[in-house]
This record gives sequence, C-alpha cells and structure tokens, in this order.
Amino acid sequence: MPRPISIPKLTHHKASGKAVVRLSGIALYCGVYGTLQAKAEYDRAVAEWLARNRTPDPNRQPGGTPALPPSSISVNEVFLAFWRHSEPYYRTPDGKPTSQLAEYRQTIRAIRELYGLEPATSFGPLALKAVRQKMVSDGLSRSEVNRRVALARRVFKWAVSEELIPFDVHDRLTAVTGLQKGRSEAPDCEPVTPVDDVHVEATLPFLNRQVRGLIQFMRWTECRPGEACRLRRCDIDQEASVWIYRPAHHKNSHRGKTREIPIGPKAQALLACFPTDFAGNYVFSPQRAVDELHAERTKERKTPRFPSHMIRNSKKRSPIQARPPGDRYTTEVLDRAVQRAIERANKSMAKKADNGFPDTSIPVWTPNQIRHAHGTTVRRLFGLEAAQCVLGHEKADVTQLYAERNLTLASRIASEIG
Repeated sequence: MPRPISIPKLTHHKASGKAVVRLSGIALYCGVYGTLQAKAEYDRAVAEWLARNRTPDPNRQPGGTPALPPSSISVNEVFLAFWRHSEPYYRTPDGKPTSQLAEYRQTIRAIRELYGLEPATSFGPLALKAVRQKMVSDGLSRSEVNRRVALARRVFKWAVSEELIPFDVHDRLTAVTGLQKGRSEAPDCEPVTPVDDVHVEATLPFLNRQVRGLIQFMRWTECRPGEACRLRRCDIDQEASVWIYRPAHHKNSHRGKTREIPIGPKAQALLACFPTDFAGNYVFSPQRAVDELHAERTKERKTPRFPSHMIRNSKKRSPIQARPPGDRYTTEVLDRAVQRAIERANKSMAKKADNGFPDTSIPVWTPNQIRHAHGTTVRRLFGLEAAQCVLGHEKADVTQLYAERNLTLASRIASEIG
C-alpha cells in the first residue's frame, strides 16, 4: 500500500515574523504569519507543488520571490468586472437570473480561494491545473470539472475583449486540455437513461394533483421540465386539431430560435382538467395546489368550526407568510417533489413487503428522464429523423444522446445476417 503524500506545514519564521513553508527544499515565504493572505499564499503554493508532482517552481526564486513582474490588476478585480457585466446579461426575459450565473459563481469562487490576490497576468496553465486539481479533490465529476475549466477560460477571454489583461493570458490557458475518461482521478457520471413507464406510474399516486398533471403533460409531449412549468394558455395555438405550444422562454430563446411543441388529444384532455382564470396564468401552480389541499382538508373535517377556535386560530396565524407559494413550479421544486414522492412510495411498498407482498421498490428518477423516454419511444416507432423533429434538435447527434438506439432491431438483424 503506497504511503500517503506528506504535505509540509506552514511554520512561523520568528526572526522576520513571516510564514514559511519548505517545498522540495526551497523555502517560500507567504507573508505575515497568522494572516489570511499568508494562508491563501500557502494554499496556492501547495496546490501548484502537487500539480508539478512535488517539484520546485521554476518561476520562483529561493525565498519565495516571484520571477514574474507584478500587474496592475488582480484576479479578483477581473472577476469583479466580469460579474458586473454578467449580472444584467444572464437574465431571462422576465428579469430572473439564469442558471449560467450560478455556474459562473461556483467557478469564480474556486479560483478566488487560491489566486484571488495574484496578478491576472500571472494566472497561467499551471495555476489553472492547480484549480482543476482542487475541483477533482472536492469530488466533482470529470465532465463537471471540464465544464468549469471552460467557464474559467471564458471569463479571461471576456477580460481580453475588454482590454483588461493582455491577449496572451487567455492564449496560454487554452493549452490546458480537458480531463480524459479513465485517465484522471475524477469520477465519471452515469449517462442519463430513459425512465421506465412503470416507475412513473407507481410514483404518480404520491404526488399532488398539480405536479401529477405536470408529469403527465411531459409524458404526452416532448417538452423539457422548464417548458412544462412555464405552460400558459396564451402560449398555445388551438386553431388546428393538434395544438401548438410556443413557450415565451426556452433553452435557446436567447439565440433567437423558436420552439414549437405539439399537443395531442391526450394532453388536450389533460389541460381541460386544469382551468385558469386568465390566459396569462400558469396552468400548473403551487398556489392552487395549496388551495386544493386546504379545500380537501376542510371537506374531510369531522368536528364543526367553533367560534372560539376560529378566533384563537386567527390570532396564531401570521398575516404575512414567510415563504408564500409561487405562481408556478420551478425545475428545482419539481425535482424535489418527485424525489419525496419516490421516498413515500418506497416506504409504502416496504410496509406491504412486510405483510407478505413482493418488494418492488422504485429506483430514483428525475423528470428530465421522461423526455429521454419519449425520444426513445419515438425513435423506436418512427426512426431517428422523427425523434429529432419531435425533440426539436438541429443535429441528429444531439438526438442520439436523448433517444437510445433500438437494440431489438439490431439484434434481429444480427440474428439474420450475423
């Protein structure tokens, strides 16, 4: 069994009052001992030392003096300028921040911890590799690490376009290639597979009516979870026998592309069960789910409402709710509702298994897998081109990621000519 890597500790140089660490026999001074700057400099030095396989840094002289010239702008200042640009830029038409903004925040935080106070011109390939290694040590998957490294390069590319840093800073970062499968310590995520229709049916009884209708709408169309959550009647064209849903905001709306989702007879009958007061209201609403829950509890109430109880309860209730229900579901809320329903379904099945029934627990699945299942079914019945048209992909290569190949057809061909 190999011995664990021994990392030198940060020590106090009493004569100068500085913090010092010895890496490969070279003493590196990291500023005043006990300060945050010294700790950050120590973390950077150790990260780079490990990225170089515990070899000395050629860009530093003995004693910790950087060989690179200082710069007038630091990495933190580059990130601050980029954040002022990205906050109003990465917004949906209704003014809400997109998920891209949160992804940039996570990437920037990882770099700031190691190189926030360093000059931006000194952030090179080795520094980017050190940040990448830290992401791997934090347990991120290989694809996620590669995606965040690409986002980091994009930040410095924007800084070059704004003439904040020299153009060669970004050029040097492009030399860092992505982590290859099976050749890094980062784990690989399992591919997203279609969810079995039996598992969806077993989960539906444990969802409220609004979420259950939302899941059913996704099953009978090929829309994404975010598009189903934003469904409004004013966005549906009902002139033809097959309705067309054109969401006002979708994944590629910022690229100027349109999105058209056909709504067949089953989905039309489903929407008839979810009327709204106005065409601009969302079809599936958490607020209506809460109202339906309260109405159901009132209907099943056994004891009468005594006036004294009503007065006492009105005094207990706060006129302003801390977290009032929203007017529409989000993808995060939808995922959480499905996971909780799966847990309740598995608990119910576990009780039946104790009473002699077979144990048929439901595996964990997400709403996005419904789209994969729909694409796989269309591809099996109508071919790859039909699946590409239904899923709304411009290239068939993307469709193959969503719709699995028809293994039954390939097996039949192999049995005849193989």
